[in-house]
This record gives sequence, structure tokens and C-alpha cells, in this order.
Amino acid sequence: MIYADTEEVKCDLEWLVQSCSIAPFSSFRLSAYELEILKQRVSDSNDKGVAALYEAFLTESGVKKAMWRTKISQESLPMLALVPGGGMRIVMEQEADGSWKSEGKEGVRTQRSFAEGTRFLPIRSETGSTEKISAKAMFKAVAWKQKPLMTYAVIASLSINLLALATSFFSLQVYDRVIPTQGLTTLVALSIGVFVAILLEMILKLSRSYILDIASKEMDIAYSHDIFSRFLKIRLDALPKSIGTLSGQLQSYATVRAFISSVALYVFIDFPFSMIFLAVIIMLAGWTMGGIVLAFLIIAILVGTFFRKKIEMLSKTSSMASHKKLGLLVESLESAENIKATGAGWSILSRWNALTESAINDDIEIRHYSEMTTYVSAFMQQFSYISLVAMGAYLVATMDGLTMGGLIATTILSGRVLAPIAQLPNLLMQWGRTKISIEDLDRVYALDRDNEGVSRPLSPSMIQPHFRCDGVGFTYGENAPTVKVPKLVIAPGERVAVLGMIGSGKSTLLKILSGLYRPQEGKVLIGGIDIHQISRNRLNETIGYLPQSVKLISGTLRDNLLLGLVGINDEEILAAAQKTGLSLLINALPQGLDTPVPEGGESVSGGQKQMIAMTRILLMKPRAWLLDEPTANMDERTERQILEAIHQQLTPQSTLVLVTHKPALLGLVNRIIVMTPQGIAMDGPKDAVLQKLNSAGKIQPQGKS
Repeated sequence: MIYADTEEVKCDLEWLVQSCSIAPFSSFRLSAYELEILKQRVSDSNDKGVAALYEAFLTESGVKKAMWRTKISQESLPMLALVPGGGMRIVMEQEADGSWKSEGKEGVRTQRSFAEGTRFLPIRSETGSTEKISAKAMFKAVAWKQKPLMTYAVIASLSINLLALATSFFSLQVYDRVIPTQGLTTLVALSIGVFVAILLEMILKLSRSYILDIASKEMDIAYSHDIFSRFLKIRLDALPKSIGTLSGQLQSYATVRAFISSVALYVFIDFPFSMIFLAVIIMLAGWTMGGIVLAFLIIAILVGTFFRKKIEMLSKTSSMASHKKLGLLVESLESAENIKATGAGWSILSRWNALTESAINDDIEIRHYSEMTTYVSAFMQQFSYISLVAMGAYLVATMDGLTMGGLIATTILSGRVLAPIAQLPNLLMQWGRTKISIEDLDRVYALDRDNEGVSRPLSPSMIQPHFRCDGVGFTYGENAPTVKVPKLVIAPGERVAVLGMIGSGKSTLLKILSGLYRPQEGKVLIGGIDIHQISRNRLNETIGYLPQSVKLISGTLRDNLLLGLVGINDEEILAAAQKTGLSLLINALPQGLDTPVPEGGESVSGGQKQMIAMTRILLMKPRAWLLDEPTANMDERTERQILEAIHQQLTPQSTLVLVTHKPALLGLVNRIIVMTPQGIAMDGPKDAVLQKLNSAGKIQPQGKS
């Protein structure tokens, strides 16, 4: 046994992702929350399960997939070793005396050999890429992973279609041989044989359906995970302003998944066998009968191509109207109070009706073309069948090449040929809608991520809360004012207040310092490292950011307090709540910490939201505090309690940067920065800046601080 219990496995995993100094693990660090999720995957300590766990983790970490080995080789170093009774180690190199140097949670050591039964796995990192992956590439990659299941479905379909020939050949033999000769014994044998064939066909169809359901479920889960994960990694300043458009784009993956499943079955199963059955028809009835089916195939392709272009154009305008409707709905729900108070309901309703009418008109046209395609396909299928029967009857009556049994077998086979061909126009139409969905998702995938352009973000174990801005410039758009910070240094332990008029860029500066926004010009460094090079997880653990407008998520009060945090017990929550005054709210609620919180947290006031967010920051214990109007919605008593809690929690090395309009908060700081739309106007010790503000009639902007 490699491990005696699961706790040893968890200890080795924690060392691997948090402390290992060997690449790629030295630059791959999990947050405390992600580490807890990884530990939850450890269900047992048996050797086979442990090996599978490490193999899966390495693959997720960007290590090339490799086979476990029983012997170590210098050419394959570094290698992960699972040592019986010794746990996991990373073997780095072979020393001059032939001993092996390895690192584990106990540290670095050398040994002449490894215990018998040790398993080795080469560690080879995949080549890092900074290129953006498109939604189209993601769909292909996920679908390709279902190749084994799709192979089983193809094999089942092959068997189904081969067994389907039994019915046609049964009819052929009955009409051409059994009836003329009155061979009842042959009829019984043929009936039993065809019954077995159709029974097997039914079983195979059920099996194929089950296999395809599993494949669809796995694809749905993978698509949903990848798309939502990609959305969560979008940098805050790169997010589209229209919530409805973004929501619609994110949900459009279902259309793509349905098309991929349909087209995979059609291309690899239905259509090829349709051509095989066509070949059998030609073999039984000749090219004249086969030519009728070929003509129908050509017409079906032309019809599908014609309607696809129409559907594609309509789908584009329909999706835009639907996205705008969703955006207006979300906006109306969030602003219901303002709409009611200002009497703007008629204006919103007018916009809603216009968008609804536009979307309905497009949907009606799309449905119209869809129905036309279905009706034309059904007409062509029936016409083709009638043509086959009529031509077959003529050939039977006038020529000796086709028998009555051959005609009946041909008409049965024609259904197998014509049905897949009739699907072609609808598939081509579905492609029109799918193309729009892929384009929508590609726009989401094209948005910049948190560490855009960085293949392996840095994950230093300790980040000093030392901020530096060099030539920073940020703007929200072409016609929007630019926030400029030519030079700014905030050292560890400093307490800084940012003052200024509305629109001077105070909140934007905090977002830039927290790494939520990336400046279009210049750089922001924290602890001497470009903040864009540091992984978002590490920044979240270092920086406690409180936005001006706090939003709560649906769940419980405890969920919101522990958002992204692990290892916090109820005693710690209550202790922090006591400091911020949130304990009064908790005690007043019948369900306490388990009180449900609706979306947005509208069941509590703005001040209570800020108290909840402030309590979470106290539980987080960050090294850098970035607070944007932390007491804007609080009364004086609660404000004093919050300020006292912040003062007690700050350590000598903690950095505090707060945006405020309240003089009471200035008691926390020893330095003041005054911002104007033109840049930083004043920067210096609190008393000196306050004296200048009191004596000056207006603030004169300066280029540098």
C-alpha cells in the first residue's frame, strides 16, 4: 500500500499544489477553496484509485498524458513516484554517485533505490499557449472526447441497418419463392428468422438510444462547465454592458449541442447507410429505379441550401431582438422601484412591445420556412415513393429484370433511403441557427480574460501589499474621460484615503489596484510584480476589495459570508459579526445564519449588505484592504463600530486604501490622495493635505504625485 489512509493522500496533494518548487507545480497554485474541492475528490487510499487521482490531476494541470512505469529512467525525469509506504515524491535528477534526488512534503533527499512496487509517471508540461480558444474549437474538442461512445453508436447503427435488410429480403423470398411453390416450411423458417432480426434490431435501437443519451449528457455538462468557467474568467472591464445579450449568448450552446448530436448521427450513420440501401436498390431493380432516388437527393440538397440562407438571416435578427428583450427584462426587474416611482412604465412597455413584435415577426418567418421545408420534404418523399412504385410496376409488367418480390423489397428499402435524405433540408436549416449561436459564443470567448496573454500566471505564496502605478491610463470608451495616474506608490503599512469629486476616477483607481481592470496604458505592480502576471486566485487571497455597491448572491446568509472562503467555523463567523455589528441582524432573524437570501439580496438594506461584505473581509484577513465608500449607507453608530473593527483588524504591515466622502473615515488614514478628472491633484500626509484643502479655493491638478 502506498498510503495508510486518505489523510496522507490529502497532505501530499496539498504539498504538491501549494509548496512544490518543481515546474510546472511551482507556477501552479490553487486557492484555498479549490484545494478543498480537490481534497474532496479523495474518496479512498487504495493504490489504483490514488494512481487514477494523480493521473487525472496532472492532466488537468497541463501535464501531457503518459503511462505509469515500474522502472525509473534518467531520460524521463522529472517523474512523479508513488512509493509503497512512502507516499508521493517528485524525482528531479540522478546524482554523480548514481543516487536519485527527489522532493516530497518532508523535503529534499537522495536515495540509492526505491522500494519494490514503486510506480513512476513522467512529467512533461504541455506547451503553453497565449492564443484565445474559440467557442468553435471548444465544441469540436468536447465532441471529439465522445468518440468512444459515438463509435459504439455507429456499431449499433451498422447492426441495425444490416438487420433492417432482413425485412426486405423476407418479402422478396416470400413473394418470389414461397407463394409460387407453396413452401410453408420455408415460410415458417423465414418468419422465425425475420422475427429474431427485428427483435435484435429493437434491442440495438434501445441500446443506441441509451448510449447517445450518455454522450449528450456528458457533452452538455462539459459545454456548460467550459462556457460558464470562461465567463467567470473574463476580466471585469471586458464584460459587455448588455446583460441580456451576454445571457442569451451564454445560453445558446444548447442549439449547438443538439446540432452536433444530430449531424454526427446523420453524417456517420444515416446518410452512409442510405447510400448502401440505394446500392441494394440498384442491384435489385436497376439504375432506372435508383435514378429516382438520386434525383430526390439532389432536390433535397438544393431545397435545404435555399432555406438555410433565409433562416440564417432571420435567426441573426431574431436573436438580437431576443437578447435585447432579455436585457430589458433584467433591467426592469432591477429598476422596478425607480420605474414605479418615476411613472416610466409606459415607456418601458412601449420598448418591450416593439422588441416583442420584432422577435415574433422573425420567429413566424423562421417557423414558416421550417414548415415549408418539412412540407416540401414530405411531398418529395411521397412523390419519390409513388414514382418508385409506378416505375417498378411498369418494369414488372413490361420486362423480366424485376420481379414482384423485388419490387416489394425495393419499396421497403426506399423508406430507409428516402427518410435520411428527407432530413437533409432540416439539418441544413439547423446549421443556419447553429452558425449564429457559435458566432454569439465566439464573441464571448474573444473577450479578454484576467491574465490574458499569460500562459502560466504567477502564484507566489506571499505577496507584499506594496502598490506602484507607472504611467497608468484607463478609459471606459472612446468618448469617455480617461483616468490618468502617472506615478503612485503605496507602501506596506500605509493608510491612504482617496478623495475627489464625482467622476474623478476614485472607484476606477481601486478596481485597477485590485486587478479587476487592466489599464490601457502603463503598469500596476504589487509586491514588485506586474499585477497582470499574478493569478486571480492569489490576488483574491491577498486583496480584500469592497465595491461601492454590494450585491449578494442567492443562498443563505452563511453562504454570502463564506463566499470563496474555506476552513471558517461558526465561532469565527460570530466573532467577526460581533465586531461589525452584524450579530444584531443574525440574532433578529429566526433562521440566523441559515436565513435564505434572494437574488441580489433585496431582503436586506444597503447598509446591512455593506455589513455582510465587511464581515466577510474580516474573516478573509487580507493583506491589502481596498474599500470603496465602506460606510456610505450606515448610520453613525454602525459606522463607528465598523471603523473600530477595521482598526483592530489592520496589522502594521496591512495596506489600506479607501475611497470616501465622510470625514469620520479619515481617522483611519495617515495619507490623502485627491483626484480630479485630470489626474492626481494632491498627495501627501493627511494633515498637510487637509490644511491645503481648507485654505485653497480650488484644487489645482498636478501631473505627478
